Amino acid sequence: MASEEWTTAEHANRYLALADAVPHRAEGEGVLAEQVPRDARRLLDLGTGDGRLLALLQADRPEMLGVGLDFSDLMLEAARGRFSGDERVELVRA
Repeated sequence: MASEEWTTAEHANRYLALADAVPHRAEGEGVLAEQVPRDARRLLDLGTGDGRLLALLQADRPEMLGVGLDFSDLMLEAARGRFSGDERVELVRA
């Protein structure tokens, strides 16, 4: 099953190493940022991975609280590293 690959360190680490090189990623992230209201107080990020999108949105929405949900322990570990000490983000394995 394709979703099981996210539970392997090899797959998760390969994605994390290449994440910044995904074609048109900046454009897609820009569209996402435009669609989320600036006054959004809470955000649920399903399949949060390493929390990249939550961090992107919090950059100009510092009052926003976020919940990142993922089933990959490896990706949640990366997200925990990103949000270490940030009480505005709750990470949930599900």
